[in-house]
Amino acid sequence: MLIEIRPIDTEKWHGKTGKESFARPKTIQALIDPETMQYKTGLDNLKKDFEHPTTKEKITELEYYGVLIGKDLNPLIQMKDGQVSPHDFWDSNIAFVKLENRTTFLNKNNHLDYIKYKICKESPFVANSMKEYEEGLFPQATHVIFDEKEEVEVKAAKVELRKKATIECSKLSLARKIQLIMVLGGKNAKNQSSDFIEVEIDNLIQSQAQEVLRNIERDAEDTALHSMILEALQKSILRKTGHKILYFDSILGSEVEEVIDYLKKEENQDLKLRLMSQLNPTK
Repeated sequence: MLIEIRPIDTEKWHGKTGKESFARPKTIQALIDPETMQYKTGLDNLKKDFEHPTTKEKITELEYYGVLIGKDLNPLIQMKDGQVSPHDFWDSNIAFVKLENRTTFLNKNNHLDYIKYKICKESPFVANSMKEYEEGLFPQATHVIFDEKEEVEVKAAKVELRKKATIECSKLSLARKIQLIMVLGGKNAKNQSSDFIEVEIDNLIQSQAQEVLRNIERDAEDTALHSMILEALQKSILRKTGHKILYFDSILGSEVEEVIDYLKKEENQDLKLRLMSQLNPTK
């Protein structure tokens, strides 16, 4: 059975992705667990579910594959003269997995490839699936173990999410759509044509349906204030200095959410109305 390990396309400084990217290869190896001081091999060393090929005695998965490839796979770190010494197998080139900027294939029926597959499963640099990567479980991952069935399920879920976002957006007023475009896209859609607004909303649905839905479910006043603050920053009515957002010399907060809370307070309603007036002057 072939296992595919694919590079994860992320935006690099050179702006190239996929085959055009010239990202450097990543070498994966079994890392040492600082708590157990053992190599994280991915191979089970507790349950004796395997049968020794010769003696037929019950052995662990780790022992079994050690016998098959004729190597000592003991996961304990090796010491020499009081210092950690490179492991004869886990620190040797034969146990390294070189992942290029293209799909790497490992054959699970090949004993050494199976061990390398298990090493990859334990590595923080290889996500076990795109679903887990997108859920933030592998923030350091540069590659992902590809599972066609899981990939189809993920894509189907995204299609459903976009469908739901499309339905919910169709219920929004023009003003709410303009606010969404500002909050999620950073574009001021005021005074733009209805076609422009619909295209921008569709772009948001295609690229970030989850965030679209989250903002639709968000408190309407918070979304309106968020949009207003971003527009005020764009027009230099508010200014950002370092980690502070200011109105003239008055500090309103260090981030947008703090400014939203500030403008919702009863004692700051005059400022909110002043900002609204400056952003929407009467002709």
